[in-house]
Amino acid sequence: MLFGQRIIKRTKLSNNKKYLTYSTLCLSLLLCACQKNEIEQPVATTNKIELIQQDLVLVKDGFSVAKTAFTGTLRAVNQSSIQAQVTATATAVNAQVGQAVSKGQVLVRLNNQDNAARLAQAQANLSATQAQATLAKNMMQRKKRLLDQGFISKVEYEQAAVDYQAQLENVRAQQANVNIAQKADRDGTILSPISGVITKREVESGQTVAAGQTLFEIVDPDHLEIQGKLPSDMQAALKVGQKIEYTIQGNPAQLTAVLTRISPVADPASRQIEFFAKPNKTINSLSIGSFVEGSILSSTQIHGQLIPLDVIQNLKDKPYVWVIRQKKIEKVNLVILEQRYRDNLAVVQGLQPGDQISRIKFNDQDLHQEVIITQK
Repeated sequence: MLFGQRIIKRTKLSNNKKYLTYSTLCLSLLLCACQKNEIEQPVATTNKIELIQQDLVLVKDGFSVAKTAFTGTLRAVNQSSIQAQVTATATAVNAQVGQAVSKGQVLVRLNNQDNAARLAQAQANLSATQAQATLAKNMMQRKKRLLDQGFISKVEYEQAAVDYQAQLENVRAQQANVNIAQKADRDGTILSPISGVITKREVESGQTVAAGQTLFEIVDPDHLEIQGKLPSDMQAALKVGQKIEYTIQGNPAQLTAVLTRISPVADPASRQIEFFAKPNKTINSLSIGSFVEGSILSSTQIHGQLIPLDVIQNLKDKPYVWVIRQKKIEKVNLVILEQRYRDNLAVVQGLQPGDQISRIKFNDQDLHQEVIITQK
């Protein structure tokens, strides 16, 4: 029995040693793992953004001329609307739309027989009064001689002088009637008041026209001008002699002109000031009446930074650009001095020398991220 108990005790001691050994080994492994975690801390890595050179735009300093935009039309300096002065029937119409005419050329002949008869009557009355005046003059001269010889009284001579003066007044009155009748007769033949091109015709042969009715419209295509308007609060931009850049509707060519005339008052309804400019080059007459869009160039220059207009973000509210500055992404607010949509150019302030503007749009999370620029 004693031997058996010793064997059991040894077995228990052996098992206890095994448990102790396993426990010690696990504790050692756990301590090693803790020490390793304390020694090896994870290293945070940063991702760099890669751009190519074609994605960037260099900032350039330069000068720009301030421009004031306007709209207007192209019109002829010399133009005329021809109306009938008498009521009559057109017997001959000698001009067509698009035809060039000279000053004094006959355009229309009207059947004006009544006025011709009145002219003949007025001329006959004039001749009669002139004869009466001649007779009165001779009588006055005869009585003057008789007065000098003492054969008649002074009263008789003065009466003859009064008669002669009355006949002269009758002559003047009849001459006025002749002048009126001559004008009425001339009104039957309508002449062109200027040299130009017929743009409108509203009379046909055989048509009866009324006094005041428009028959033709003529423009001189060799002398055109720009008629534009500008709000009165921008009147400081209007000065005679200033240069103008403009385009005509349907013609992409950039043209120039010089401001020649300015209305002294603003339109009370629209509060706009009308001005006129003379083109520097001859314009095709087909452009008369066309819509014109342009800018008045200021005599002063603006100094700023020139960048493409399409790289500016939030253009209408708070404009800004994404910039690569010292190899990092930055968001820079701008002050826009001028915009040229036609040239895709903007004159701004707020950038630094060496800044490169990104055509790529970023987010606020990309601020201060490092950038790698590659050549491709």
